[in-house]
Amino acid sequence: MTWAAQRRLQYIGGLFLVFCIILFIFLYPIIFRKPTCFDGKQNGDETGVDCGGSCQLMCKEKISDPVILWSRAFPVVGNTYNLVAYIENQNKNSGVVEASYEFRVYDVKNLLIGRRQGTTFIPPNKQFAIFEPRIDFAQREVKSVSFEFTGPLTWVRKEPTLNNLSIFADKVTMGDDMNNPSLTAVIKNESIYEIPSFDVIAILYDENHNAINASKTVKESLPSNDSMPVFFTWPNALTGVPVIKDVLISINPFTVSF
Repeated sequence: MTWAAQRRLQYIGGLFLVFCIILFIFLYPIIFRKPTCFDGKQNGDETGVDCGGSCQLMCKEKISDPVILWSRAFPVVGNTYNLVAYIENQNKNSGVVEASYEFRVYDVKNLLIGRRQGTTFIPPNKQFAIFEPRIDFAQREVKSVSFEFTGPLTWVRKEPTLNNLSIFADKVTMGDDMNNPSLTAVIKNESIYEIPSFDVIAILYDENHNAINASKTVKESLPSNDSMPVFFTWPNALTGVPVIKDVLISINPFTVSF
């Protein structure tokens, strides 16, 4: 082989090597892509496609459906009612950021007389209430209420940190006038965190643990190691004697940083 041919071969070989290096640099991240929770494959420590393991998204097979414990309509005044559903999420470390729901209301003939739709969050490992206020049914007597979550629920990993904080209702007291019922309580935040906007829902139960009425108030915030009073009133006498007074503090766990 002549000297010129050797030089030509070396030149072509060098070009080929440079081409291979460039091709390798381009293909390496594609061929040897690090597993992620968004690549449409079950890889890494995932227990399903892009779910479970270290992923935020929880696999549906590992999730228990929320349990609807009861749903009721409570009279306010005239033909106006508050609708309440009481629900339990048994999943210890997962919840739903936004869940669509629907109340359906039926009259004494079991005819559908109204619907109310909305969205809420589902907190992890907790019983909670959904409250829809002041719905007028225009001279129709309400007999029963059903509640369901509509559409798919997207479950994400969320530790029940709020459940372990010292945030509670104290000094829950029923007023003496049963013709104009009222309830007072003090919400205490003995945690190290400031609590943003939250709801407080009061549910009254009779001696058989049947809910006889409910009310709701919204508070803007509650600083650490502070407290605030809350007040609930009802315009008419209750349908039973309130034996149990349950004051629920509803904080969206997806809007706090802890």
